[in-house]
Amino acid sequence: MPDPAALLLTVTTAEPRPGTTRVTVTGDLDLATRPLLDAELDRVVAAAPGRLVLDLFGVGFCGVTGVAALARLRNHCAEAGIELVVKPSPVVRRALDLAAVGPLFRLEGRETTTLAAR
Repeated sequence: MPDPAALLLTVTTAEPRPGTTRVTVTGDLDLATRPLLDAELDRVVAAAPGRLVLDLFGVGFCGVTGVAALARLRNHCAEAGIELVVKPSPVVRRALDLAAVGPLFRLEGRETTTLAAR
């Protein structure tokens, strides 16, 4: 029987250029999918790329657990000296803004305006 979290979240990893790892996430970031996300992100951080690009354009739901997972990743990258770039979907950007942690991340991509600017 397949892992139910795998039906709700897809995480793929690629190395588009030496020293840069791109993790693309599609689906929902919540309590059910966090272990899958954390496991893949821990593996990537352990490989110590110079730069980690987290593509969240395909994320349609981001709960408080998803925000906590992103904050955990940010801390791990800072400790490991990895440059973290987050490309949030509008849903993720809104969740980060509502949690008042958006300014802590280097955000790039389609949706980069803050909640306050709307």
